[in-house]
Amino acid sequence: MTAGESAVIAADLLNDLRTSKTDLARLVEAVIRNKSPYVVVPIQAVTSWERREPDHWARVSGWLADSNVSLVKV
Repeated sequence: MTAGESAVIAADLLNDLRTSKTDLARLVEAVIRNKSPYVVVPIQAVTSWERREPDHWARVSGWLADSNVSLVKV
C-alpha cells in the first residue's frame, strides 16, 4: 500500500467514524498524527469498542494492522 492509498483509507475511515458514539476517531487521528509503530490502549476501552461498535472496531483494528501499528493493551 502506498502512502497516498493509506491516506485515502484513513480519511474514509475517519469519515465513517463520525457516526460512532465512541472515541475511535480520536484513536485513528492520534495514530496518524504521531506516526508511532504502536498505540497503547486500555483493555477496558477495547472491550467497550468491541461491545458498543463492533463494526467500527473491526475496521479500526484492521486499519491498524494494515498500517503496521501494533495495539498494546494495558
